[in-house]
Amino acid sequence: MYGTLADPYLPLYGNKCIGLRESTLDMHGVKRLRTWTVMKETALSGSDKIILNEPVDWVAGEQIAIATTSFDNTESE
Repeated sequence: MYGTLADPYLPLYGNKCIGLRESTLDMHGVKRLRTWTVMKETALSGSDKIILNEPVDWVAGEQIAIATTSFDNTESE
């Protein structure tokens, strides 16, 4: 599930998406304790750790995305 902002744009869906109509999408993988949580503290630029509100079962080497709380999507990491 990779893409760029320059990828083809699908009407009603946009780009970088999975769009279904009258279909079923099955995704399989490891059952997780939680798939998202909130940071308890702000992580400063260059920090190598984050403090979360809740425990997670993430494993070293997995990738995470830290999204902005702003409406400006250029602020996401």
